[in-house]
Amino acid sequence: MGAVLFDIGSTLVRGPELSPATMIARLLGLADSDRGRVADIIMCRPFRDARQVCACLKHSLPAARFPEDGIEKIWLEQESAPEEIPGATEAVRRVKRAGFKVGLVSDIWEPYFKGFMAACRELAAMVDFAGLSFREGVRKPSARLLERAVEVLEVDPGRTWMVGDTYANDLAPAIDMGMRTVWVLSRPEKEYPAMEAVLKGRLPRPDIIVDTVADLVRIDLRDIAPDPESRIQNPEFRMGRRGRR
Repeated sequence: MGAVLFDIGSTLVRGPELSPATMIARLLGLADSDRGRVADIIMCRPFRDARQVCACLKHSLPAARFPEDGIEKIWLEQESAPEEIPGATEAVRRVKRAGFKVGLVSDIWEPYFKGFMAACRELAAMVDFAGLSFREGVRKPSARLLERAVEVLEVDPGRTWMVGDTYANDLAPAIDMGMRTVWVLSRPEKEYPAMEAVLKGRLPRPDIIVDTVADLVRIDLRDIAPDPESRIQNPEFRMGRRGRR
């Protein structure tokens, strides 16, 4: 049997509308275009507390102002922000009982992961491996988190499912590795460009599309064979992805 890998944010839990990188960038007076720089810092390193985050940001972004109390407030809010999406635990239990190993593959930082663990205790107890950006030092769409998951879980990519809400970050690297995919369209308004590209054949189709992870309770992933047509890659897409691995 293979494995089922789950993204966390907007797949298993819901939280604030704005990402912590966006909140911190705005707090520091940076443009939203600098969000990626902030995300590379807070999502790809382990931090013990907000003070360590501030020290690292000061070193990497010396021109920004640093209201440390504001960053500490964001940290504390992130610890209590995650709320389990209804049906998430049942969905994970379903795939676990079907014989799959369960993994997490997520761009996440320390306080939000703590909040996830507190909000989803039963779900978390079923996880066999957690590939987290702040532990592994890399963010999606790099394939390294997925590669690490299949290595630790000792499964073949062709017998592995990736379940996530973002095509570019969750599904695309998984498809490149030959995995099967479940697209959770919990935020379709953010996925319109990818949806259009899939419909017009510019991007490969996911194997399954659902509205919420809870829909997996009614689906037996063991009975679904991969569709060869969904594995036809757009050459330009592959070239673009290879440069970001």
